[in-house]
Amino acid sequence: MRTSLFACAEIPGGESYHRLARTPRFRWWVPPLALLVFAVLLFFLWVGVLVVMTIVAILGGSGLAPDSVRVGEIAGLAFGLAAIALLAPVTLFVARVVQWRRPGSLLSVTGRVRWGWLARCVCAGAIPATAVAALVLVVSGEGPSDLPVTVGYGSVEVLAAALLVIALLVPLQSVAEEMTLRGMVMQLVGSLGSPTGRSAFSRVLRSPWPAILAGGTLFAALYAATHPGDAWNTAALAVLGLGMAWATWRTGGLEAAIGLHVVNSLIQFGVCAVEGRLDEVGTGVVLGGGLPLGTNTPMTLVLAVVQVGLYLLLVSALARRHGVARRSAPVPA
Repeated sequence: MRTSLFACAEIPGGESYHRLARTPRFRWWVPPLALLVFAVLLFFLWVGVLVVMTIVAILGGSGLAPDSVRVGEIAGLAFGLAAIALLAPVTLFVARVVQWRRPGSLLSVTGRVRWGWLARCVCAGAIPATAVAALVLVVSGEGPSDLPVTVGYGSVEVLAAALLVIALLVPLQSVAEEMTLRGMVMQLVGSLGSPTGRSAFSRVLRSPWPAILAGGTLFAALYAATHPGDAWNTAALAVLGLGMAWATWRTGGLEAAIGLHVVNSLIQFGVCAVEGRLDEVGTGVVLGGGLPLGTNTPMTLVLAVVQVGLYLLLVSALARRHGVARRSAPVPA
């Protein structure tokens, strides 16, 4: 129980992940207000980032050093990843101040990150990522001897700086994206169904499927709006998003979605750094969400289905074996 009128609401007892925002403090106007506050904070965040990135781009392209253009690309990547990483505190702020609940309920049904489970998910994510990479080599007909052995940067120092930025910021970016798409969005939708409603509409809203659909397809819908001709990339993003949303509900937290997202993004960005293609990050060619391929072909969708399907099988098996909690702890009688 809350000991103070001003204390935030505790995590609802015995609920699935998507229902954790339906606390005793919930009111019908909380979801639209949360979206409005998030949009306002996001606007000011991106205005600040654009100003800083503009300054960095001007300085990076000044030609004062041989690698100034590459340094500008790395700085732009760093600010872009850092800007996305800032979505994490924004979502935590919305949960604590607007929804007036424990911010940890965004992370899992236990109200915290389950670090051991997260480590297992990261290791599990490396398996389908490796399998997809091998499948790409088989399909393309290339072998290890055909791969490029030179890097696309002028010096080892610049390449090392790029890889360091990726290693430090990509995990934070991946966590922030999952907290927004699979965390805030899923729980906002999941909070809509009344716990006492007996109508078919209320039962549907209480079920996980509207939340999974919203959290799994939002990014794909935004990508389709900005890249209307990339149908295969959009479909692959939808597969990835829906798979991660289902895994979040199935395992009671964001760890499973974060695990695959981090592995995919580290591989994608690392390859781009080695080949000198950081300017393609965030475009239809290379997506931070972790597409196996960004070439907008049917193979993009096939690889996404293979990767997500294999990962979900592994995560489900591991969750059963280790007894990962799917619901929050019951309220003591």
